[in-house]
Amino acid sequence: MFLRLSHKLNQKIKTGKLNALPLHQNPLADWSCRLFYANRSQYILLSNSKSLYSCVMPGKGVTNEKKFATAAFECIRDFTADDAQQWAFRKYIAPEKNRVQVGKALNRSVTSCMNQLVEYAQDLLIDDQLSPHEAGFKINDYLLSSIGIKESDWYGTPNDAFKNLVSQMNESVDSIGEEPVPDEKKTEKQPATWFVYILQCADGSLYTGITTDLTRRCEQHNAGTGSRYTRSRLPVSIVYHEIQATRSLALKRELAIKALSRKEKETLIKSMH
Repeated sequence: MFLRLSHKLNQKIKTGKLNALPLHQNPLADWSCRLFYANRSQYILLSNSKSLYSCVMPGKGVTNEKKFATAAFECIRDFTADDAQQWAFRKYIAPEKNRVQVGKALNRSVTSCMNQLVEYAQDLLIDDQLSPHEAGFKINDYLLSSIGIKESDWYGTPNDAFKNLVSQMNESVDSIGEEPVPDEKKTEKQPATWFVYILQCADGSLYTGITTDLTRRCEQHNAGTGSRYTRSRLPVSIVYHEIQATRSLALKRELAIKALSRKEKETLIKSMH
């Protein structure tokens, strides 16, 4: 697994001189990483170097290369699981866990796109007060140049580019006779179920989010890794959930619920009982 570090991140974790690395032969195991600040807090943007598919993790406590590699791997694992990409993670990323190399940025195109994603992530973390996990969902729908799926496309989203890359990997593996990773268009298995949920926090406040796994997401919140908002209001419990067919619909419904008044949210919660 290649982890490409920005200059500031390299200084933070004290890795030393970075070498130039070609694109990993497994493009899903090649990630570019940049340190940035929002509200004086440190965060790290982790972006797949090929598709720019990204997630955001807190930078606090990441003080050396080993801690960074472990935290980055866990962040990518948890985010892909909540984004219904756990098959791609298990097949193509997880096997690279113990073969980590750090290096320089791949090229200026990746760096430029990451600059745009960092600016958007800062707005989401500061103005919208989203958690790093939630910010990841938003930035993967951000239109970027140079990652259009077709050559005729000027722009594309990291989310679509990542799915296309997974599909290409599946086809490549399938062509040499190995078992491919289930793909949304090919698999006969049940598609991911998206949940919109409401948590009740220890102080009585309500928090709304989305996930593909209610139990695991609630455990993450109670472990203090789910959201900056819930971290100081533990324990939390799920008091409402509903199912949406796609991630896009779940995100729209999440925003709609967040816009409701407290009384309207309580009415929604009572409708489950």
